[in-house]
Amino acid sequence: MKPVPVLLTIALLLIITCGCSESPPAQPTGMPTSAPATSSPVITTTPPNTIITPTRTTSVADNTILIVKNSFTPVNMTVNVGSTVRWVNADDHPHRIEFMDKEFSASTYLLGSSQSASQRFFRAGTYDYACTIHPEMQGTITVEA
Repeated sequence: MKPVPVLLTIALLLIITCGCSESPPAQPTGMPTSAPATSSPVITTTPPNTIITPTRTTSVADNTILIVKNSFTPVNMTVNVGSTVRWVNADDHPHRIEFMDKEFSASTYLLGSSQSASQRFFRAGTYDYACTIHPEMQGTITVEA
């Protein structure tokens, strides 16, 4: 008998016996071994001493400007002092909103698709803005006392 078939037979027997001796998955401790086969919904509870604080958002009511097809809708908006205006990018490409007034020089918003940004107006006046990526996109916010 040649040594190669003997080694091959031994290797084959080892593979067969090792593959068949796999243990079933371990049961978690504290769980009955005959748990029902039906699944019940997972219920998450809050620990008794946890305080849940809702996220505070500024209401923009009807002060939303939609960006669609490289245009602001509406182009011009009039709001009261203290109001917040929100821009929502409904295009599939980005827009960068920038105010011409240096008072809002820190308020430059780069909005990707489906993103939004808000600006609150504390003083009466006229505030012109534009998209710096698409300069033909321009609008005006008029704030009244």
